[in-house]
Amino acid sequence: MRKILDIALNDLKIVLKDPGAWFGMFGIPIVMAWVLGIGLGGSGNGPTRVRVDVIDSDNSELSMLFMQNLREANSTLTLCPMDNNAEDFCNLGDDPVLTEERSVNRLSNNAALALIQIPAGFEEKLTSSQPVAIIYRSNENASAPSYILQAVQAVTQRMNGAVVASSVGVNIATETGVLDTADLAAQTEFQGAVYDRALELWETNPFSVDYQVSQSAGQNQPNSTQVGFGQSFPGMATMFVLFFVLLGAVNLTRERKNWTLQRLVTMPLSRGQLLGGKILAYFLMGILQYTAIFAVGRIAGLNLGNDLFALAVVMVAFTLCATALSFVVSTFVKTEMQAATMLNLLGLTLAPLGGAWWPLDIVPEFMKVIGHISPIAWAMDAFKVLLFENGTLSSVLLPVGVLLALAVVFFGVAVARFKVE
Repeated sequence: MRKILDIALNDLKIVLKDPGAWFGMFGIPIVMAWVLGIGLGGSGNGPTRVRVDVIDSDNSELSMLFMQNLREANSTLTLCPMDNNAEDFCNLGDDPVLTEERSVNRLSNNAALALIQIPAGFEEKLTSSQPVAIIYRSNENASAPSYILQAVQAVTQRMNGAVVASSVGVNIATETGVLDTADLAAQTEFQGAVYDRALELWETNPFSVDYQVSQSAGQNQPNSTQVGFGQSFPGMATMFVLFFVLLGAVNLTRERKNWTLQRLVTMPLSRGQLLGGKILAYFLMGILQYTAIFAVGRIAGLNLGNDLFALAVVMVAFTLCATALSFVVSTFVKTEMQAATMLNLLGLTLAPLGGAWWPLDIVPEFMKVIGHISPIAWAMDAFKVLLFENGTLSSVLLPVGVLLALAVVFFGVAVARFKVE
C-alpha cells in the first residue's frame, strides 16, 4: 500500500506543480458553472415586467374588461401600448400605434414576448353567444414564457363561463315563462344582467382550493438560484472531472513513449501496485476537483441537500467510473494524438448526452434513454434527487450502483489489456 501511495503522490505533485493545471481543474469549470447557472436562473431574480403587445380592434367594454382581467391574472405583464409609460417601456418610440405587421416584427426581434389580437365585434358576438376567437402569438422560443399563455387561457375561461351562464339563464327563463320568447329586448337585458353577475361571482372566487405546504417542505422548495446552480455546478463539475481524469490516458501514453513506465517496472513493484498508484492519482484529482467546485457552489448559494454523505458517495462512484474509463482508453490508443482525440470525442459526446449542459427533463423520452449510455447521466440523476428532492443515500442507490458496476467492468477490461510496452 505504501508503494501505491508513493506513486500516486508523485503523479499528483507532477500535475499540480503546473499553474495551468490549477486553472484547468478549478478556474475554467467554476467560471463556466457560475455563468451557466446565472443563465439558467441562478441570479435569483425573475422577470418583473414582461412586454405583451395587444391589438384591440373592438375597443369595447368587454375588450377592456378582458385586458383588465389579464393584468390581474399576472401582474408582471405590461400590455402595449395601453400600459406604456413616459420611459417608453414598450419601446414604441414616436409611434404609439401597433399594427399587425409591426407587432409580428417585434415578436421576431424579441421586443415583445407575445401578441394578443382582439377582433372587431368581440363584445357583440360574446354577448350574443356567438363564437369568437382571440388570436395569441408568441415567438416560439425559450424567451416566450408559458405563463403568458396561461394567463390568457385563465381569463378566457372566466369569460367563457360567464357567457355560458348567461345563455343558460336566458334559456331557463324563457322555458319557465319568466321571459316572453317574443321579447328580444328583455332577453338581451336579462342575458347581460346574468353575464355581469357571473363575472362578479368569478371575482369573489366562490370555489377555491386551500393549498397548503408543510413548513419543512416549503423551506426546501427550489428557488431560482437552486434551479440554476443546481444544474450548472454538478453538470460542469462532472464534465470537467471526466475531462481531467481522461487525461490519464494521454499521460500513460506519454509515459510509455518516454519509457517512464518501463523504468518503473524495473523497480521492486508488482503490476498491481503500478496500476493502483496510477489509478489512485487520477481518482484523487477527480475528488479534489469535485470538492472544490461544489464548495464554490455552496458559497454561491447552492443548497447541497440533506445528505452530504450521499453526495460524497455519488462523487466517489462517478470518479471511479471515469478513472476506469480513462485506463480502458489508454489500452486502445498508441499515440498521444490518438489519446487526445479520444478524450475530446468522449468528453464532448458524453457530457451533453448525459445532461451536463442542460437537464435531461427537457429532451424527448428516446433521448433520455440514449443519454443514459453516458455515465454522466447516472451521476446527474443522483445529484438531481439529492439537490432538488432532498434525497438520501437510499434514494440514489440505483445510479450509484450503475456507476460502480461500470467501474468494475472498465477496470476489468483495463487490467486485462494493460501493457507496459
